[in-house]
Amino acid sequence: MQLQMFAPFFLVLAIALSWQRLSSIFRSETQIAVATAPLTMIASAVGLSALGLAFACNGPWFGMLIAALGPLLGRAAQIPAPPLVVWLATLSLAAYLQLAPTTLF
Repeated sequence: MQLQMFAPFFLVLAIALSWQRLSSIFRSETQIAVATAPLTMIASAVGLSALGLAFACNGPWFGMLIAALGPLLGRAAQIPAPPLVVWLATLSLAAYLQLAPTTLF
């Protein structure tokens, strides 16, 4: 069994774990201190990178599935965003980068 099969799971996990902080920058009730915190910036970078990579190597249809499952899982789980969760999202993105097939652009 190839480990590359599990690579999209890590993208979904990275999006889901970073979704709480990523979506907070678009809400008007979010405090300025939370929206401009370094933790929010890291979570936003991880989440947006994972969303971009969902389409880069997986095609448009599977990319849309990954991009839809991540926020749905993040919203359904209501995962708080302490530093540990953001670090887990970062590790999930790093695991995807290690397991994903290499492509030539």
